[in-house]
Amino acid sequence: MSVLGTLLDEGVVIVRSLLNPMDVEMLHSCLDALRAEGVPTTQQVLYTHELPSSPRPGFERLFEQWFNPHNRHGLGSTRLLLDRLGARLAVELTDELFAFQDVLLSKHAGHAALPWHQDQPFWPIETPWAAVVWCALDPVQLERGGVEFAIGSHRQLGPAIDLHTGEPQRADAAMPFESSAFEICCPVLVPGDAVIFHGRMWHRSGINHVGLPRRAWISTWLPPEARWSPALAPRHPRSRSVVAGTLVHLARKPS
Repeated sequence: MSVLGTLLDEGVVIVRSLLNPMDVEMLHSCLDALRAEGVPTTQQVLYTHELPSSPRPGFERLFEQWFNPHNRHGLGSTRLLLDRLGARLAVELTDELFAFQDVLLSKHAGHAALPWHQDQPFWPIETPWAAVVWCALDPVQLERGGVEFAIGSHRQLGPAIDLHTGEPQRADAAMPFESSAFEICCPVLVPGDAVIFHGRMWHRSGINHVGLPRRAWISTWLPPEARWSPALAPRHPRSRSVVAGTLVHLARKPS
């Protein structure tokens, strides 16, 4: 089965050496530059549906993360690497995908576990599928806070999750997912390996018990038929400026 076929059927596929050693070193340098320049990290989980009824800690409880570094100029920018990755995905998956967003992050020993969630419910987008490309910049295994996936759990779009509590953001939303119903896998990766997973794949990550950083570069790629749908994530920043039903690729500015 092709990489795309496996992604659509099982929800996740591992691609070894998607990044070469030079790419990995460049991404390490991007992270170092963002820190050295004092670029602010992500400060809060994105509440795309309802604000929590009680205060929540900052996003730094979960990760050290920079959102959309490809929009930067000069040091710390991932733009060149994102373009290179797009060319590789055209061979591995399909040549019609376009980049929606990317993040650079590091999970340290002091960071909390990330609960089970899907990525797509956070987006104001209607799309039949999306590819999230999770590239390892350090060795990754379960003990180092590796990502766990529930194989085949991408068949249904669930609610946006409060990443501090693991509960749906909307008080009236039901949790349609129970991890015990699925086979769970946690890929062991070396720097440059990637896990490509469906935007509706349920996944989580535990605590980094090793004490060494677990750095990653994650990008999201959409097919050309993806359309804006603000009602799906009404509090998302882009929901205030996009027109429902229009094609996302016609407004290439990432969210």
